[in-house]
Amino acid sequence: MKRLFNFLLMFAILSQFNPGYSQKKSDPGKNGRGGYEYFIGIVGNPSVVADMKWDDKQLEDLKDLGVNMLQLSIAWGGKPANEVLNLEDLNDEQRAKWKFRIKQAEKHGFKTIAQFGIPRMLNYDPVKPACILDPVTREKYVFLIKDFMTTFPEVNDILVYTYDQQAWICSEFGPCPRCTGIPISDRLPDFLNLLKKTMQDCRSEVQTTLWWKPWELSKGQTIDILKKTDTHGFGLMLNSSTSNEVYPFNDGSLKSDLGVKRLVQYAYENNIPVIGEFDHTLYKPLYQIDDFFPRLIYEQMAGWKEMIGVVGVKEYYGFAPSTYSVNYAMLKAWMKAPDASLDELLRQIAAPYGKKSAPLMIKAWEYVAQAVESYPWDVTYLIGPMGLDRNDKGKHSWDFVKIENSTWDTPIWEASRRANFMLTDAKTAHPWIFEDAGLRLEDAAQLFFKAVEYFNQATAENEGMVEDINMQRDFIRHTARSLKGKGLHFALTIAAQDARTMQYDQVQFEKISARIKHLLQEDVDNGYELAAVKLEEFNKDPKTWLKRNFSPLTWKSEADPDWSKWITPQR
Repeated sequence: MKRLFNFLLMFAILSQFNPGYSQKKSDPGKNGRGGYEYFIGIVGNPSVVADMKWDDKQLEDLKDLGVNMLQLSIAWGGKPANEVLNLEDLNDEQRAKWKFRIKQAEKHGFKTIAQFGIPRMLNYDPVKPACILDPVTREKYVFLIKDFMTTFPEVNDILVYTYDQQAWICSEFGPCPRCTGIPISDRLPDFLNLLKKTMQDCRSEVQTTLWWKPWELSKGQTIDILKKTDTHGFGLMLNSSTSNEVYPFNDGSLKSDLGVKRLVQYAYENNIPVIGEFDHTLYKPLYQIDDFFPRLIYEQMAGWKEMIGVVGVKEYYGFAPSTYSVNYAMLKAWMKAPDASLDELLRQIAAPYGKKSAPLMIKAWEYVAQAVESYPWDVTYLIGPMGLDRNDKGKHSWDFVKIENSTWDTPIWEASRRANFMLTDAKTAHPWIFEDAGLRLEDAAQLFFKAVEYFNQATAENEGMVEDINMQRDFIRHTARSLKGKGLHFALTIAAQDARTMQYDQVQFEKISARIKHLLQEDVDNGYELAAVKLEEFNKDPKTWLKRNFSPLTWKSEADPDWSKWITPQR
């Protein structure tokens, strides 16, 4: 009895010292949201704004999913449907919209969270930050926070981006006279504390939390900021990778991402709650990857659940509940039974397709998941031109292939994020990068085509839901053709240059020419009609063909206006 008493006493002491200690002991399936305290949902998404009805049906669907907190606006950088992004956007029209949404949320039993970029930059392009050391800026946001908390007393929490979301912070390397020479991690904690204190002064009798997302800040800056920030009423919002966007698969994320692991561990040890973001759609319907890879959703959710100290999850790109998807079905099944195995949940969501069709659908989804994993995500941040643009149909130009790349002047991009991508701001790159990209596009395409075979077999069973199966098949086949065509563009560019290099060695030239013919025939088989004409032309006169197709002699010189010396403030 004495031993039991000592154990219970120690457990109580540890639980009081660190609330995260008891979290791991809770039953994860009882509350219908994976055992989490928070499951935050976004109504609609930046690409499907028509679903932002906030009607009873939509909210009940999200409630049935397990969502218990709603973000009051999409809060996306492009401001779709003129949604609120910054506190400054809360005009009379938007306030009326938010009043309705808050009333709907309360009606259906949801808590609410507002998301803002703070401080809003003075100019977007080129960037001119609103200085957080400027007394005018500080006074402005104290006033705006007070006004918000008074106008919307029902709103529970606020999520703040201090980078992105049209927010920006001065660099210590100039030219701001207040911030030059002062590290961001020495300036930002006090500003976050100011915002949080203002919130808490307005809600002295009600618990409210300022959640902070350290987007665009480096790992080192983030951990240093956390060490200097008052943790009372403060929470951390993280995506699944410190070096990449939020993707619905393990692209160097979660436990394999040492940055995420370190931040969650520090937060856990210092009583800072963490909410992990996830994406079950991969920016649906922005790219040619749709919601047909449930295994990756399971792994993403299981990954967050393994991180001790994570008290909730938040959907990153939003929900369109009127559109059914197997990813959505997996998310819902996992939230109800997070301890169930992957096989159990796959069988559950496949069951409606029929006894014979269900295992075929599971195999099809597995090949889709493998294809998503095989795609060359780490080549460039700009994935659309790499075969995923919605209007890409497997066709390509007959100029040499290019890889669009980009980077931004933010701490994380100039620190570790550029290490996640092969190309960020390079004007040229080694041919092996292009070869690698093409081969992986081909691999991903072949896996998508295998999925199509299993979708066809499921359709042939004719057990029901045939229209839905064919919809999935047609979409995946379209994606496969797109990636195949893009991969061939890479391969033909390299083969054409190989042939030009060896055109004076007839034996070697013929070997390379055979490869070009094979690639052109694959282009024909992939449904590209013009490739048949190009193949015929190559057969007639290969050396002339090489002068006209994929030739590096077709470089063009282009220039854009440089506006960097003419900064026009926008207030």
